[in-house]
Amino acid sequence: PVSNRDLIDADMYRVVRYVIASRKYNEVDLSGNKITQLGAQILAEAIRKNKTLTHLYLVNNRVGDIGVSHLADALEKNTTLTSLKLGGNEIEQKGGEYLANVLRKNSSNQLEDPGAIELGNALKINNTLASLSLVNNGVEAAGAQALAEGLKEHLTLFELDLWNNKIGDDGAMHLATALKSNRTLRYLYLGKNQIGDNGVEYLAEALKENTALTHLYLRKNKITVIGAKHLGDALQQNEMLAQLYLFGNQIGDEGVQHLAMGLKKNQHLVALDVGCNKLNDKGIGSLISIFENDSVLSTLDIQFNQIGEKNQAKLIRLIQFHPNLKIYW
Repeated sequence: PVSNRDLIDADMYRVVRYVIASRKYNEVDLSGNKITQLGAQILAEAIRKNKTLTHLYLVNNRVGDIGVSHLADALEKNTTLTSLKLGGNEIEQKGGEYLANVLRKNSSNQLEDPGAIELGNALKINNTLASLSLVNNGVEAAGAQALAEGLKEHLTLFELDLWNNKIGDDGAMHLATALKSNRTLRYLYLGKNQIGDNGVEYLAEALKENTALTHLYLRKNKITVIGAKHLGDALQQNEMLAQLYLFGNQIGDEGVQHLAMGLKKNQHLVALDVGCNKLNDKGIGSLISIFENDSVLSTLDIQFNQIGEKNQAKLIRLIQFHPNLKIYW
């Protein structure tokens, strides 16, 4: 393992010689080290010639815009890398521009809002990127809009991770518009993005039309009973979503009742996370009632809520009756 090892730029010569140049590995994780633009330049020279590496992770280093420029130049020659993660690397607009130029010919990356705009433009042309992670990068609504425009035309991306950004309701609206026509995205991570009920309404409407998305993560946003109702309505129509994560919102008992109502008509969702949502016995009871209708739900997370003794007993009996059911409380 070469992640979280306090590696510095000089160590990259050894990484190149024994790991990348050996061509034995298709994935190299150098996250959590002390790599700067100099180390990035050393890695870039190796990537330029490598034909086996498909995943390179450099999260939480100090690469910066100049380091990104070296990697971008290398990617113009490399045609095998499908996932490049650079979250937490002090990359700003200039770094985004470098990568966007390359993406018009090749692969992947992560940036702040101006860079995300460039990246979205590149997605319209790129034909190889499968997974894009932009976690912890300050992407706002404008960046989300650009990414959404790219998604409308991009045919290979199956995973988009925007955890801990600032896209808000407007950003969710733009992504929802893309979801109505996109047929390849399977995983969408929008946790901790300041999304409220209005943003969720847009996403819920998109779910009524989308036939591809299987995992939707909305943890730690600002969703209340209103947003939960929109999602519950969408669940009655959606036939693809398999996992929905709502941990750390404020949907309450009434909100979870709307979700339960939707699930009684849904035969596709297998995992639901409503932990830490201010639920009490009334809401927990509505979730338990789902299983009276032969629900396909196999994983239910209700941790950090208020569950009385009677409902705890019901949950225990439920697990005994459904041995494959996993309930966390």
